[in-house]
Amino acid sequence: MKNKKTLSLKKRMNKTAILAFYKKRELSGDNTRLSYETGYSESHISNVKAGRRRITNGLADAMYYISRRRVRQTA
Repeated sequence: MKNKKTLSLKKRMNKTAILAFYKKRELSGDNTRLSYETGYSESHISNVKAGRRRITNGLADAMYYISRRRVRQTA
């Protein structure tokens, strides 16, 4: 029997799933940080989070790495 190597959560999630994961864990100031790390404007990042623009791979990766160790926020 072969040992299956489990994939990390990042590799199992598509870009839309990463956006949902990020939205549950986002904090104020994250738009600025994402803007700085990816080179996109804060308004573009806001439009992506609202669903008015497509999610690029670079932005999805940055969203995941910012929020991966955070605890999910509950209302």
